[in-house]
Order: sequence, then structure tokens, then C-alpha cells
Amino acid sequence: MSAYDLVIIGAGVSGLSLAHYAKGLGLRAAIIEQTDRVGGAIHTQRFGDDGSDFWLELGAHTCYNSYSRLLGILEDLNIIDQLLPRQKAPYRMLFANEFRSIPSQVNILEFLVSIPRIFFTSKERKSVATYYSRVVGKKNFEKVFCHLFDAVPSQRANDFPADTLFKRRPRRKDILRSFTLKQGLQSMTDALSREPDLEVFTGSEVVAIESRPELFAITTANGGRYSASHVALAAPANAAARLVNTIYPDLANELGRIDVVQVETTGVAVDTDVLGMERIAGIVAAEDSFYSVVSRDTVPHDHYRGFTFHFKPDQLEKEEKISRIADVLGIPSDKFQWVTNKRNVLPCFRMNHEDRVKKIDALIAEKNILMTGNYFNGMSIEDCVLRSLSEANRVFRKSSRHVSA
Repeated sequence: MSAYDLVIIGAGVSGLSLAHYAKGLGLRAAIIEQTDRVGGAIHTQRFGDDGSDFWLELGAHTCYNSYSRLLGILEDLNIIDQLLPRQKAPYRMLFANEFRSIPSQVNILEFLVSIPRIFFTSKERKSVATYYSRVVGKKNFEKVFCHLFDAVPSQRANDFPADTLFKRRPRRKDILRSFTLKQGLQSMTDALSREPDLEVFTGSEVVAIESRPELFAITTANGGRYSASHVALAAPANAAARLVNTIYPDLANELGRIDVVQVETTGVAVDTDVLGMERIAGIVAAEDSFYSVVSRDTVPHDHYRGFTFHFKPDQLEKEEKISRIADVLGIPSDKFQWVTNKRNVLPCFRMNHEDRVKKIDALIAEKNILMTGNYFNGMSIEDCVLRSLSEANRVFRKSSRHVSA
């Protein structure tokens, strides 16, 4: 049985950033990942063996200069010089198969009458629908803005707490306002997984966690056995609930109350010369089978263009998705150079989410278990990294170790 100070279950950005902070404290850490790749919802699909070096994001798409903790990690990894700017391009809305500019769909009079309320209307304890219907106007919200907000988490966002989607953070003036990396965002999770003295086991599904005196015993489906004084759950809430059910049933019960949704993503790449569509940053759909499309046009390539469609779950079969994509792009599907598919599991926030997180934190407060992920303070990459940092400090500061924030 391999022994560690910390075993982390899940190799998304939450688990990998936690491992980074643990290593900074001198801990021996290992990560166990169910799938055959690291990165989780950060997934850069690379295409071609012809030297084209074309890639497309199937999960997270953009980072910002307000992500100060993430930028700190990139500096630690010595890859801060790989930042690549995202070029400006317009977003379009799709109404009944017709592309329209977003401003053209807004009732300007209603907007001008409503928007001053933003200065004296609090987001606290208000849903996205309640808050934004007031500050942009009810009709504007129902026609335009609700679809824009749905596109952010790739799910219906009306019942999300209003303060979970957009957060104000200090910006670093020495960094590009919005950026990716030269080889896509997965470059940073790949770099994290390659840090010295970090062991990463992919293709290993954890099937049991046992709590023993002074340690945890972890067993995987392929026969792996690991022990650690501390264990961290960096998996989706529903998966974490299953894993701790036998040792911490109260914790599992609270985790099980967090809803999750599956986002069905299809990415396509086409030759630049076969597509007459203007260069765009993305498409927001109004009442369609998909929530949004994110384009690779903001990081132009000489030979290819790419589009990532985030479909609503269980509405279309694989071939129907291909057909819908072809209709939206206005080209036959046989013109697609590459097609790829992915499913991401995302949390579904509700108005009582903050209270649920407080209960979870109370249940783990005196235990040698760490919990991180995109279902605590928000879904952004920075939210995930901040949660990992706070968990590392919560558990290990009592042993006089502390990560600088």
C-alpha cells in the first residue's frame, strides 16, 4: 500500500491546484483520476497530425487578469510567458435560425428606465431572474438577458443566486485582460500534473475510502491501494457524496442535496475557406437545443476555424447534433474537418447554496478531509483555485504550515 501525506481524488484544476499548494508545504501528495486525462472541465482538444497545431476548448474557454491566484500558479510553473491574447469579435444571438446583434434585441427605453436601479438594488439573497429583471427590465430579461446568463454556466440560470455568476476582483494591470495559453488552457493543468514529486494516477476509479486511526485507506477499481493521513475530494458533488457515504453519512447527505447537470459538448473544426460566416466570439441561442457556441475565432488560426456547441442534455442524438451544427454554420456536415464530443458535470446552484456550503464546511471542520471543486464559491477557474487555497490553509495551518495568499 503506497503511503502519502495527502491523496486527492480528482485531477481537475481544483485537485491539481490543491496538490500544488500541498507540495509548497512540503507534503507528499498523490492524485487519483478516474478518466485517462487530467484537467477535468478544462479540456483542450488538439487536432491533426499534419503540423497544423490546431486546438479547440471543450470546457472552460477564457481566463482573466482578475484571476490573481491562478496567475500566481502560472508564475510558479514558469509558464506565464505563454499567455495569448484573445482578439475582439462580436457575439451574436440566434433567434429562429436568424443571427442578430445582441444590442438590437434590447428595448432601449425599458433598459434606460430600469438600469439606474443597479445602484440601489442589492444582489444579496436574490436570484438571477429577480435581480436582473429589475435592473434591465422584465421584458428585456425574458427576451435577451436570460439567454445570456444561461450561456455562462451552460444551464438554466434563472434560479442561481445573483452573486454567483459575476464577481468583482482586483485586476493585474501587467497582464492581458482576457487570455488563453499558446497551446490552450489545458497547458496549465498538464504542467501542474508534471510537477516534480507529484504522483498522478489516471484511469483509476476510486471505489472505497475507509477511515482508520490516523489515516485513510483508498481503494481503486483496478486494485490500487493507497493510504494517507489526509484525503481530499476534488470530484463533482454527486461523486463525492458516494465516496464518503460509508464514513461520513451526514456529509454525504449534504453533498447529495447539490444538484448537478450534464452538459453535452460537441466541437467541430472546418477549413477557413469553406465558411463564409463573419468571425465571431460566440453565439447565444434563444430557445434552441443548445445554450451557446464558443468560437476559436478570438484566437485566429491560418487554416482552420473551430466552434464548440454546448447542448442541452438529452435533447438530440449524436447525428442530430451534427445536423444542427451544420444548419447553424450554414455548411454541409461533410465539410467538418474534425468532430469531437465531451460531457461535463457541472453544479446547479440554488438560492440556499451558501447555507449548504456552510453546513458542509461545519461537518469537515475538525476532520482530516479536504473538499474542493466548482460547487463551493462558484464555477470559474479562479473560484476553484481559491477554494483549494483556503482548504490547504484550513487543514494544514494547525501544523504550522501555511500557504501565502
